[in-house]
Amino acid sequence: MAILIENMEMPTEGYIDVRIKCNGTASFAIGKNPYFKEVEAVPVPEPHGRLGDLDALPWFLANTSVKYATYEDWEMLCDAIAAAPTVIPASEEGE
Repeated sequence: MAILIENMEMPTEGYIDVRIKCNGTASFAIGKNPYFKEVEAVPVPEPHGRLGDLDALPWFLANTSVKYATYEDWEMLCDAIAAAPTVIPASEEGE
């Protein structure tokens, strides 16, 4: 299993100590008051395939040879993409 730590960035130098709690929260030191920031730790279910941006897929396909598909084929493809399981929800910026 993997864990996604929401609202935390990779350090640009050195390291960050992270404490993950069983209630799904994680905390790490930020070096100023308040000294710890609490964020959400989300388990990433296994097994999963390659993680990509499904919301961008229809746009990508529209700009490839798929654009020559019939409207019914296109609608069925978009419905299948929309119905695909979500492994990691979209970020607020990506919605």
